[in-house]
Amino acid sequence: MRTPIDIAGRVRQVLSTRGLTLYQVSRESTRVFGHRSPYHVPEHFYSALATSNAGPTIHQFVALSRISGYRLSDWLLLFGFSLDDISRLQILFTRPRTILLDASVYDEDQWIPWLKGRTRTSALPAIAPLAQVFEPAPPRRARDVLSLNTQRFLYAKIGREDILAFPDLIPGSIARIDPSIPTQFHSALAQVSSSRIFLVETASRLTCGRLRRIRGNRVALCSTSFSYPPLEVTLGHDARILGVVDAEVRPVGTGRLSRVPAQTPARASAPPGPLQDPAKLGQLIRMSRTRQGLSFRDASAMSRSVASALDDQTYFASPGTLADYERLSRPPRHIQKILSLCILYGIGFRDFLRAGEITLDSLGSDPVPDELCGRTAPHGFRGSEKTHTNEIGTPDFLSVLIDQWKEIPLFLRRSLSEITRLPHLSLLDFFSVAPEQDVADSRLSNAALVAVNRRLKRPLGSPPPALRDEPVYMLVARDGGYLCAPCTFDRGALALHRQPSTPLAPVETETRTDLEVIGQVTAILRRLT
Repeated sequence: MRTPIDIAGRVRQVLSTRGLTLYQVSRESTRVFGHRSPYHVPEHFYSALATSNAGPTIHQFVALSRISGYRLSDWLLLFGFSLDDISRLQILFTRPRTILLDASVYDEDQWIPWLKGRTRTSALPAIAPLAQVFEPAPPRRARDVLSLNTQRFLYAKIGREDILAFPDLIPGSIARIDPSIPTQFHSALAQVSSSRIFLVETASRLTCGRLRRIRGNRVALCSTSFSYPPLEVTLGHDARILGVVDAEVRPVGTGRLSRVPAQTPARASAPPGPLQDPAKLGQLIRMSRTRQGLSFRDASAMSRSVASALDDQTYFASPGTLADYERLSRPPRHIQKILSLCILYGIGFRDFLRAGEITLDSLGSDPVPDELCGRTAPHGFRGSEKTHTNEIGTPDFLSVLIDQWKEIPLFLRRSLSEITRLPHLSLLDFFSVAPEQDVADSRLSNAALVAVNRRLKRPLGSPPPALRDEPVYMLVARDGGYLCAPCTFDRGALALHRQPSTPLAPVETETRTDLEVIGQVTAILRRLT
């Protein structure tokens, strides 16, 4: 965090780039919003910043954005508040229920490390290290990367209690949801379970599962692998379909799935109430907390972790404070509390402000200059931005990949270490996988990318029990080809275990002496078809 004196100087510099003084900003805020309005910026604003750690209110940030023409997110960044921390910390926690992640990229002028495809003289093998496929390229602005997207998706982190989609999705997975579902796909639901997995919203939770029509708009969310009780809902009344799960980032080898998940809690199968959009901020906060299945004590403990991660105790909220927030009509005084609530309860930042009746019309849209808000290019980059922007559309392997996936989930960039459990990432840690190849594990079906921890090279010494989250290893043969499979050591040789495509089916074992372990797979990016 910058010191108050440093921030006051930065604010003065930013305003001077627009030819503004604090006196002029104060007069304009009075003219636009009124002297007694919470949006009013006082003439003693600089001295208040120098003597207080509280900082501006969200209303004053909005006024500064509107008057200066600079983006609200950049004004917050100037004070040390990165809105892109919301999704990063939402992913950090293991939750009881599924949460819809804030997939927004708020700082569209941040620098993104970029790649370009290597020139190849031969076909790409079925499994290949990304270091053989890509090489570093000059960084790009986030807005240039986002311009490559041709479709928008939703993203959700699967909770511990969301078990109707098990084993296709597991707790901790990040699911990509395609919201562009044709109307006829709804009407095509039959009295047998659907082949696709849906994300369904009810008043009490978000749930993933397969759908089976009962009658009319009455449908059941059900599991096809286990005898969990279905969750019956009425589309358009107490539930709505948010989309179809079409891809998954799956953690592997965490050891969390040592047995079949417990039966669905009784409260999960109780008839949900009618869907209602919250009218006020307090209602949004209460609905979001209960949908997450969090008590005030649980949420308070999570806020302490947020405060520790961001090194600012203002992000912490006691159980009593969290209870008081559910009666709010206006946002809290501290920006840290707003961000903490968005992180804890899965609330989009803009949705929070709208529910708090914050005026978002006529906000500034220009970026604050990099040097004034601390936005820096990746280490070692010294070239000009203009000389490299044309390369972003070069038709290479990366462009083909982007065309296939339709969207780059740029908001996940700062969470990759948490997702892959690899603190220091490099191209050597990732392998591309051809989806059409024969796989030894159903989790690798339709895989496109795997992350590998090259420090974990010692497989287990005994076969795993059924339905365990068995580690998967990346192996290399003497001829240089790669293989990805669960394995154990058996009398000095590697025993490969071909996992069944259906639960409780027997595991096939094959002993190989020509393989060497590269490392343990920690995450898999795959399609769901």
